[in-house]
Amino acid sequence: MTGPTPVVVYGLLLLTVFLLGMLTLRLATKARQQQRAIEQLTEALRRSHEYAEQQKHKLERRSEVESVKDEFISTVSHELRTPLTSIRGALGLLPALVGDVDPKAQNLLRIASSNTERLIRLINDILDLERMESGRAPLKLRRCSIQDLAREAVDTMAPMAEGGGLRIELVCRAPRETIYFDADPDRILQVLTNLLSNAIKFSPVGTVVTVQIDSDINSVLLKVVDRGRGIPADKLEAVFGRFHQVEASDASKKGGTGLGLAICRSIIQQHGGAIWAQANESGPGTTLWVQLSRSARASDNAAASPTDPPAERGEGLILVCDDDAGIREVVAEQLRQHGYEILEAGGGEEVLQLTADRIVRRRKDEGLPPISAILLDLYMPGLSGWETLHRLKVDPLTSAIPVVILSVIPPGDREAVAGEAQGWVQKPFNENLLLAELKRVLRVRGGPGRVLLVEQNQQIAGEISLAFEKAGIPTDHASTLQQAVDRCLLGAPDLMILDLMLPDGDGFSLVDWVRRQPGLQSVPVVVYSSREISEAEKQRVRIGPTQFFDKAKVKPREFEELVLSMVSRIRSTAGASAA
Repeated sequence: MTGPTPVVVYGLLLLTVFLLGMLTLRLATKARQQQRAIEQLTEALRRSHEYAEQQKHKLERRSEVESVKDEFISTVSHELRTPLTSIRGALGLLPALVGDVDPKAQNLLRIASSNTERLIRLINDILDLERMESGRAPLKLRRCSIQDLAREAVDTMAPMAEGGGLRIELVCRAPRETIYFDADPDRILQVLTNLLSNAIKFSPVGTVVTVQIDSDINSVLLKVVDRGRGIPADKLEAVFGRFHQVEASDASKKGGTGLGLAICRSIIQQHGGAIWAQANESGPGTTLWVQLSRSARASDNAAASPTDPPAERGEGLILVCDDDAGIREVVAEQLRQHGYEILEAGGGEEVLQLTADRIVRRRKDEGLPPISAILLDLYMPGLSGWETLHRLKVDPLTSAIPVVILSVIPPGDREAVAGEAQGWVQKPFNENLLLAELKRVLRVRGGPGRVLLVEQNQQIAGEISLAFEKAGIPTDHASTLQQAVDRCLLGAPDLMILDLMLPDGDGFSLVDWVRRQPGLQSVPVVVYSSREISEAEKQRVRIGPTQFFDKAKVKPREFEELVLSMVSRIRSTAGASAA
């Protein structure tokens, strides 16, 4: 047997060389790719390192700025206030020391004294605002009477009003048992005094500045009404900014620092309330509104008349889920006292088990009440509230059960579950807020309830209202911010259609107010506006499930159909739930 021929051997060698060349080429290509990947990764790491260094530098710069700011505040506090106090005292003593002086000298002393006082007020206002915004001025809350605080403010400002030829009138329309609320009385008095001072300064001689008090079970509402020149519509919100004056000459003619309303808003927001300005509906002048939560306590009702109607009773079976047994016990007892039946669960798995068992038992006994709603904590060991909610909504048998979230997470941070949960109550909560939100959710199950249409264009409002009426949907129309607030105080809407441009403010101010109201913190909102809305602005108006429509792109007829389809989905969900 002969061996392979030289041609075969030569062919095999060539094939081997070719294969080795191809392998080498592939390895070289792969090596180049890996090298490029390493270079890209190195570049990415370098950029990440540079970004981290930039952020570190920014943090250091910010820390330095904060340190400089604190040092500046300290300098202002110690190095300026002390000599200014001495200057003010010396100017006050000069007339007595030098005796009679000519009119020109008297005028110079008056100017020096007036400007010294103005500078001291400016320094005090800057320090106050900085302390509040930095958290170095904590509130000292206690039970207060809004009527007593308003009376004290009126008495304090009465000499100033009389000096300007004005009169202050205090009107309290609130029942005696609803004028109490939790607040820092000194801070609230500071707000009321500031508002009265502004009203007096800008009111003509012979007019009356009115302070009116209203309230309901959840909040107190105070307004200061003047008959002055008023505030232009485009500046009703801007006046709450720092150093903002309606007219540039106001600082010299009327006095003030331009910080008063900014301080007022900071104080009211610290209390969880709202403050806004509105042009008077009849005649000249401006109305400043202040709304504060009462945080009602059971002791408030001790003095209530025995003939007062009993509180509205709830109906239905509520499943309360929280891994904290103490919270479950408190919530369950609160709901039982208001007529609800209760089931309790200590975790997500137990919720799913109880709902499934209830459905099976109702098939055997139709007289057994269904679960009307579930109060669900989010942070629980085992199956979390997030996963529990998702499983409830993907199961056709439980998807129609309304779920109200009980969580330490604020309502604004709930985008992940906004489309699945029907309500939201932030811990810690008071009893009134919980009951109001639960009643709102249960009311929506029975139908669309009430739609609040906030729209300044009467023609558009008329078209939308007519379409809703034909569909059997009751609609309330508010053409101003204040009318919308009034409608909400009369009763929580189940859907709010909002135009962001209003004659006495804007939709952002209304949403800020709504967000702080018990029973309104999860109301669905449909924004229908002609102005462009940025992502940041969308976050500002997002409370409950929120949708946005542009008037330039979506005409009223199309908008009506879209909203009616939304309401139809609500009704179908309600029908499935009732079944």
